[in-house]
Amino acid sequence: MRKAIIALLFLLPLTLSAQTTQRKISVTENIAYRTDVGPSTVLDLAEPLFGPQTNRPAILIIHGGGWSAGSKNDYVYRALMVDYAMKGYVVANMNYRLTQEAPMPACIEDVRCAVRWMKANAQKLGIDPNRIGTYGHSAGGHLSLMLGVSADSKAFNEAGAPWMDQSCSVACAAGGAPPTEIGNPNIPWSQHPEWWPIGYIGKQTTPILVLQGGEDPIVKPNLTEDWVTKMQKAGSSIDYVKVHGNHGVAFDQQLEFTRPAMDAFYARHLKHDDPDVSVEQMKVPDYGGSGPFKAIAVREKTLTNFVVYHPVNMPMAVARGKAKLPVLFFANGGCMDTSIGYENMLADVASYGYVVVAIGELQMFAQHEKDQHTPSSMLADAMDWMCQQAANPASTYYNNVDTEHMAAAGHSCGGAQVLFNAGDARLKTYLILNAGMGKMSMAGASKKSLKNLHGPILYLVGGTDDVAWQNAQMDYNAIKKVPVVLADNTTSGHGGTYEQPNGGANARMVRAWLDWQLKGKTEPEAIFLRGDLSDYDGWTIKQKNFK
Repeated sequence: MRKAIIALLFLLPLTLSAQTTQRKISVTENIAYRTDVGPSTVLDLAEPLFGPQTNRPAILIIHGGGWSAGSKNDYVYRALMVDYAMKGYVVANMNYRLTQEAPMPACIEDVRCAVRWMKANAQKLGIDPNRIGTYGHSAGGHLSLMLGVSADSKAFNEAGAPWMDQSCSVACAAGGAPPTEIGNPNIPWSQHPEWWPIGYIGKQTTPILVLQGGEDPIVKPNLTEDWVTKMQKAGSSIDYVKVHGNHGVAFDQQLEFTRPAMDAFYARHLKHDDPDVSVEQMKVPDYGGSGPFKAIAVREKTLTNFVVYHPVNMPMAVARGKAKLPVLFFANGGCMDTSIGYENMLADVASYGYVVVAIGELQMFAQHEKDQHTPSSMLADAMDWMCQQAANPASTYYNNVDTEHMAAAGHSCGGAQVLFNAGDARLKTYLILNAGMGKMSMAGASKKSLKNLHGPILYLVGGTDDVAWQNAQMDYNAIKKVPVVLADNTTSGHGGTYEQPNGGANARMVRAWLDWQLKGKTEPEAIFLRGDLSDYDGWTIKQKNFK
């Protein structure tokens, strides 16, 4: 074994905060975690020399290489080990027996033995045996997920594998480009479901994070998504981050997406109070939108009943746009507590240099049985939170958001929630999507709410088949003091185009309005004042009260 002390003078191509620049760790190499099968079963251990030295969270890193190649010594894994140790985790970076040394399932046995070794030596290592997480890429991703599936499943019991027991259970498991099955039935390995995550479909108690490249030619996204969907439907906790990229996603590609997702995942499930991580959960809707600043959706630790959509790199978006990012607050159709049906549109808006705060919990997949109605006051709560973040130098939103330029939008019942908050002086403009009050009352709003409007308002409807069409016409006629536009996508109906890629034509209209009202761009005037709908087939538009 060889032991070294490493400070952050160790040069890494990773983004680390200034707060960590004086931290030191120790690295001990080639520790045998089992001695009964030969020299391959060794690991390197990185231990923080700062902070608490007992009951610390730990991460096990498992290399890839098709089960027949690769090593813990690959630079990516060593750099990852150092990075997470600098963040306060005890990190083990392991080798395992490759298939030319011992056939499958020896590698599965080895990774479980590594976890068992970490638990047996927990007191000596200063780790909490109940807070061990795992990460692996490709073949290592498969092995990491195998640590995350239960040892008491039907496939395990039938296989009778003695190494599949609860003594090697982990608190969470993450995998980048992880093979969940062998898709070719002619390959002998495919005849052993107990060797693959696909053999363990059911409600698992271990949270799992899957990172997948949408163009991966080796681990096909359709197989990954089939497993993820089946596990989610069975009640398992699965976070799924899909981004543009090939097999190197989460290894050496798209790290600006995958590393924050991993940080949030470990911070949440290993209960490590990392001051550099403000989010609990993250996803990348619709590949991050069509704009120049790819967007993510996050659940903030201090705003758990909302989703925030924003450019993955807000400071860069501010610098390139030469202005802080305006803010849009969004209320969902049905006044529901999830924006998953609108995330394509909201991520697309964010990718053009906006921050969007939407009512409802972050959902990886649609879970309609969980949808609940929300109070209209939640929009004001979101505005309060954002203004607090903008004033807090410790917040990631500080110097990045423009709270002088904020708007509210809502679909259907969510439009009524916007009108309920019409009198809030912080709002500069409103967007009422497939909604209108007419003579009705909803979500605490009514025709009387129109008197509280103090800025321009856009109504967007979907033709006479839209149940809100008539009410929107009545509102348009009733509004006397503020500028109002009524845009009609005449064949889209009440549901609009929000779930289409990038939110479809409705999202483009929403973005044009925001660019005009919040960013001061003049190009959208051709649409809203002169009725130029050359890019909007089948639309009509009318306006009034503009000077």
